[in-house]
Amino acid sequence: MNQFPDIERTLGIDLGAHAERARRVAQQSAELSERLTGLVGHAESADGRIGLAFSPERGLTDVRIDPRTMRMASEELAETIQRLSQEAVADLERRKQEIAREVYGEDAETATTPVDPAQMHQALRDMNDVFSGVSREATALMDQIRKNLGK
Repeated sequence: MNQFPDIERTLGIDLGAHAERARRVAQQSAELSERLTGLVGHAESADGRIGLAFSPERGLTDVRIDPRTMRMASEELAETIQRLSQEAVADLERRKQEIAREVYGEDAETATTPVDPAQMHQALRDMNDVFSGVSREATALMDQIRKNLGK
């Protein structure tokens, strides 16, 4: 006769499914990390005369300026380079998200969505209540065993 509650039934969770999902997400995270290595974002001016490439590891990895752009006012050239830098970073972020969706597939939402702290706090409080109850039941069972052995 089992005196301990069925934790999976008590908590209403399938621990095996959660363990499998955790294993799958860990594998996917390793693949994502590998695919993101060396990823570069690109941006180019509308006329194609200025082009930039950006990587998180090395910053600006490529700056291409057509000699004809030297006719631009320095302020305009500086503004264009700043705008293209931002566009290259945005392109990099877009590429990262696209790869994450490819890698995680159906898990993309949960793998990238942060947990709501209030929900997590409540879940932890509920788990604490369950385990406290189990602990009290185990203590009562041990007391009963001691009492029965003492007779």
